[in-house]
Amino acid sequence: MKSSKTINLAILGLGKIAHEFAKDVSLVEGVALVAVASRNLEKAKQFATEYDVANYYDSYKELATSPEVNLIYIATPNNFHFEHATLCIESGKAVICEKPFALNSTQVFKMIAKAKERQVFLMEAMWTRFIPATQRVIDIIADGTIGQITGINADFGFAAATDLNSRLYNKELGGGSLLDIGIYPIYLSYLLLGMPNHINATATLSSTGVDSNCEVLFKYANAECKLEALLLKQHQQKPLL
Repeated sequence: MKSSKTINLAILGLGKIAHEFAKDVSLVEGVALVAVASRNLEKAKQFATEYDVANYYDSYKELATSPEVNLIYIATPNNFHFEHATLCIESGKAVICEKPFALNSTQVFKMIAKAKERQVFLMEAMWTRFIPATQRVIDIIADGTIGQITGINADFGFAAATDLNSRLYNKELGGGSLLDIGIYPIYLSYLLLGMPNHINATATLSSTGVDSNCEVLFKYANAECKLEALLLKQHQQKPLL
């Protein structure tokens, strides 16, 4: 039986990914996009007009405390995820935070603790977990179609634009291959095999100090995962020792 309750959703941060999210939300039953916020009021107004959203703000705090909102999707740059998720959680709102959840595990554990304290829903917006192909993989493995997993080889990469001022190259904004795309093959191994017994990782740094590529080897009792993320391949690099 379908629930008659509508989730009133808001988007905090109105960059490229927010537009994609807003388009998809319009296709989901039981969810209404009721508010958006940007640091720029005109940008917020334009976004609200484009997606027929009633409320728009140039204050993230105002959005977080809006009585019309039940759930907030955070789509700001990586380095702001912890700050903005905490703001929304402390305001008693459920939160879906764009990946990566935060810049490090310390921030993540604090977010989880705060969500438990406030008794609100908190989730990383890992879209690949919810696509039909992922569920099909889980089903195939569960019913023994391909037998026991003994190894996973996964890679994800692209040649980023040669702009040292972009988010991808900016260490302060949480740039680099691991946080941007390496999270996907790592998530796959965690989903299928759980926490590894041993992790060995190497990386190559770009001239701005972010990892232009990284290779990770996960060791399990009965399996091995070789994961690689390639992001920035067009600038002089130095090895991570």
